[in-house]
Amino acid sequence: MTFRRNFLASLAAPLVARGQSRSAGVPALPRADDPAYWARVRDQFPLARDKVFFNNGTIGAMPKVVLDRTVEHLRKMATDIADWDYKAGDEWIAGYGPMVEIRAKTARLLKADVAEIALTENVTAAMSYVAAGLDVEAGSEILISDQEHPGGQCPWLNAAKRHGASVQTVRIPKPAESASEVMDLFRNALNARTRVVAISHVITGSGAILPVKEMCAEARARGIFTVIDGAQAVGQIPVDVSEMGCDAYVGCFHKWLLAPAGAGFLYVRKDRARGVWSTLASSNWNNHEDDGYRFTQRGTGSLSLLMGVDAALDFHNGIGAERIHERVKYLGDYLREGLRKIRGTRLYTPSAGAMCAGITVYGVDGVTGQRLQDEMWARARLRPRASGAIGVRHCTHIFNSPGEIDQALEVVRALAKG
Repeated sequence: MTFRRNFLASLAAPLVARGQSRSAGVPALPRADDPAYWARVRDQFPLARDKVFFNNGTIGAMPKVVLDRTVEHLRKMATDIADWDYKAGDEWIAGYGPMVEIRAKTARLLKADVAEIALTENVTAAMSYVAAGLDVEAGSEILISDQEHPGGQCPWLNAAKRHGASVQTVRIPKPAESASEVMDLFRNALNARTRVVAISHVITGSGAILPVKEMCAEARARGIFTVIDGAQAVGQIPVDVSEMGCDAYVGCFHKWLLAPAGAGFLYVRKDRARGVWSTLASSNWNNHEDDGYRFTQRGTGSLSLLMGVDAALDFHNGIGAERIHERVKYLGDYLREGLRKIRGTRLYTPSAGAMCAGITVYGVDGVTGQRLQDEMWARARLRPRASGAIGVRHCTHIFNSPGEIDQALEVVRALAKG
């Protein structure tokens, strides 16, 4: 709580947007375009000022408090390890204890119960736990989209090969124009042999936010197990797994939640958890009183990284999930509106406002994705990420500004003219 109090105090001056007032001591939300507030937020990041990071879809930029908390624990491990007396409740490493506090913060973020949350190394590990833990019938089908990340796709290819099942794909248009279009394609891809649906909440290669609540309802009505890949969702858009109705949800802390790399999470709904075997087995392998602990216990890991996760969750909650989402989407919309005015550009992100937020995938006619990435760096020290041959994936987060996006648009204009 100390960080939350100090952080909110540091932002107190610009916390109330122009024209708004405080009510009952609760600060009003700042406008998404309030420059004073977001400049204060930017000051919380040690990011160099002479270059701009636009690639949260791969890994996030840590706020100073996250970096400091991680390094502080690493230093403690290096200097005072002899102080550890190995007594229960005094953890210096991760991987064996229940890690209830961090799991509880994650559960609150996802609107879940703490016993439904496990800590993993990353999304690939979390997805693999589910794919390896389910009893997949021979001859059954697993449905994924044609745009899944390898970490979301390959665990199911492995499971299908092992059990004599098959993986089928549903083609999602790029760009997808509407949620109803996606749902029609999804329904048509389901059949009597479908036993698992494993699909992204936000597609990494287009930024499309899929109608996962409706997908899960459709699958549940047919008795199909649903796993949602939230790697690009949590920290970018609000996530409520209870309302969503999924059976499992996997995600990570190191992208939009701005934590150190090396930590992810797994949610499994309590009434479906017994159907998922433990993949990594230690002393709690059969603990069905706390299935989240069962999946968390995996052997010695770095508590220092999880201390960074803890600080990142506090940082996120200190600003507020809705506030962050509004800012991220505001900047994403600002970029997309600018791109639409430049002749010779092509957007692969949906045009429907409800289907996009902070990820924009776009290209320039006659310019490869790699060249566009390299020109951004050479001309203005801007760092989006090439997205194959089609263009770049350009992510906007709370440490970015409209002025930085203007710089990117200038580069695009120059290349489009050339």
